[in-house]
Amino acid sequence: MPLVLLVFMNSPKPIHEFPVPPITHKTLFYIHRSVNSNTVLYEVNLVSDKTIDPKNPVSVYWLRYAEKGQKRDLNMLERNFAYGVKCIPAGHGKYTMQFVATKTRQVEILMDHKGQATAIMDISGRSSRLTKIFVQVAEDGWWPKVDYVEFFGEDVRTKEATYKKMKV
Repeated sequence: MPLVLLVFMNSPKPIHEFPVPPITHKTLFYIHRSVNSNTVLYEVNLVSDKTIDPKNPVSVYWLRYAEKGQKRDLNMLERNFAYGVKCIPAGHGKYTMQFVATKTRQVEILMDHKGQATAIMDISGRSSRLTKIFVQVAEDGWWPKVDYVEFFGEDVRTKEATYKKMKV
């Protein structure tokens, strides 16, 4: 299984190693967090004609790499306050997806011309295909808090890597 090495500027060695989840035609993007290797995966649900299911456009679930690598659904708190999403039809087989954790970041989801699920968002002022998110968690209290979030993608026009770090 491939690993992602997260390296920060002026850091002599990688800070974290994370498994890369299996990427399929239904994969939108995934989230790694600083606390462990468990990964949150976002995928589209398809109907038989290979279009996004209008009744349930997106599945969000854990790949529990820190345990046995098993798949696990989000629990109620995770779904309603952290990693869940709300999808609104945007016409022509597209949906606007909002994260429950923040309504300010929206993602357009669609199936591209090659049949690949795609998540498009603004990353540093560029229309980008979102590929992954990294969340730095500060566990200094009863409830974990987010210190910052990093967005990684690819410019939809130039295919150049895009990146944005947001302090929370």
